[in-house]
Amino acid sequence: MKRISLKSIYTVSKQILIAHGVSDSYSEIIADTICYANFIEMHTHGIGRMPLYLKNIDSGTIIADAKMKIVKNKASIALIDANHGFGQVAAKSAIDLGVEKAKKYGIALVGVKNSNNFGVAGYYSRQAAEMKAVSIILANAAPAVAPPGGTVPIFGTNPLSFSLPGSSNNPEIVFDMATTVAARGKIRLSEKKGGKIPFGWALDSAGNPTDDPKKALEGTLLAIGGYKGFGLSFMVDALAGMLTGSAFAGQVKALGDLSDYSASGNIFIFIDPYLFLEDENEYEQRLDTFINNIRNCAKDREIYIPGDSYRNKKNKNIKSVNLPEVQVKEINEIIADLGLSMKFE
Repeated sequence: MKRISLKSIYTVSKQILIAHGVSDSYSEIIADTICYANFIEMHTHGIGRMPLYLKNIDSGTIIADAKMKIVKNKASIALIDANHGFGQVAAKSAIDLGVEKAKKYGIALVGVKNSNNFGVAGYYSRQAAEMKAVSIILANAAPAVAPPGGTVPIFGTNPLSFSLPGSSNNPEIVFDMATTVAARGKIRLSEKKGGKIPFGWALDSAGNPTDDPKKALEGTLLAIGGYKGFGLSFMVDALAGMLTGSAFAGQVKALGDLSDYSASGNIFIFIDPYLFLEDENEYEQRLDTFINNIRNCAKDREIYIPGDSYRNKKNKNIKSVNLPEVQVKEINEIIADLGLSMKFE
């Protein structure tokens, strides 16, 4: 592992993207999501994905300067066509539009089609919560999970994320999860490092448990809770993919697949937290009661609430993170190839 500053992660990410034809404004959005992923130590979704992003730009499967277009816009509902551009940019557009609609109508639903992987779902949930909106975010992904009894993957890790605005006493609540035991990025990283994965994460192509990341990627990841996790993945694919006009049912392309557009989809739901309450004060009082009652379930140990880890990191004013050596090496090679006058440190 090597210690790298968050400032360097942001700056290097932005400049590499600009050098590959991504606009300054788009690059800022993408770099910020990358920095967030590394900050919360989800390094599989951070700057380590840069080589894949660049390969997609070079192959034309991600359009660096894609123009996002609102193709449907009716009262509290909207649909954004990402035109095969960066998923992070489309998701940011959905947040801005959806929260505005929720404040006007009480609730809003925004779909995104023809998109790409948008990084960490919780990043957008947190943004919504900071803008004083409740959020539910669903994203479908490339095939990684076979149905119970099957050996051919059809649904993705299909993340879902929820958030609640915070109060003066409690931070924003953000719960972000994949519908698989482990994210595919963790398995890819293990493969790059030449390591093993725990049994229980995946099956090989013959349906046997494996600790070999290469065989896991050729086989199927395991859903959380068996058929329950599969059911969640099923519904995320139906809502985020089928209903938005995006790829679905095994048609979404992975970041590493340069044969065609990913064409993934998202669903963003935003709710005014004060919709059924008197005002913001009542909401905050009820949130504090909610959190306090949960924490009081243990007398001599601390109970963690979704969002606590992020708050603790922010309170420590963390300026740098440990990154896998293999990721640092890849980024430095990209910097050298582009002839950029900067160091990744």
